[in-house]
Amino acid sequence: MGRARAGLARVRALFLVFVNPGAALSGALAEVSPRFALGVSGAAFGLLFLQTGLDLLRAGGPTLPLLALRGPLGVVGLTLIGILYGTVGIWLLGVMAFVATRPFGATLALGPTVRAMALGYSPALFYVLLGLAANLLLGWNTAVAFGVTGLLWALGPMIGTLRGMLAGRTAIAVVMATLLGGLMLFGWAFLGT
Repeated sequence: MGRARAGLARVRALFLVFVNPGAALSGALAEVSPRFALGVSGAAFGLLFLQTGLDLLRAGGPTLPLLALRGPLGVVGLTLIGILYGTVGIWLLGVMAFVATRPFGATLALGPTVRAMALGYSPALFYVLLGLAANLLLGWNTAVAFGVTGLLWALGPMIGTLRGMLAGRTAIAVVMATLLGGLMLFGWAFLGT
């Protein structure tokens, strides 16, 4: 029974981030483990980097010189880099959000901040899943169309989370989310090419 309840809490938290990201800071977030939350962002970025690798494979193949991986192994390498980027990178993003909101009086602890930032990528996960389906079933190049759009979808939950942490200060939340989201997008552009 406990396992079913935990699964229901996870699903509820994922959908809550879609419709009311600021409310995710309340009760629903406390029921979600950090491992699950970072798994959401890790999966979103893993699938984004997988799409990037598949797109590059159609254009001649991805090359990861540091790992000496080319072609299909390069796709696997990019996917693993994406998973690492989506977990460790989002954890660092959560730490940055935690530190950046302190001067403005935010009191949310580090753990819930990281979980909220990671769960904020649930819309991105949904969108990159659609992109992966289009990539595999239709042969489309989807990393930019679906992947980048998915990352942009994560800005809404990030703004909502930051606004909740900042007691409703929307302007500061938008500026912080733009900088933090831009940092993640730049990282994908740098690592994915």
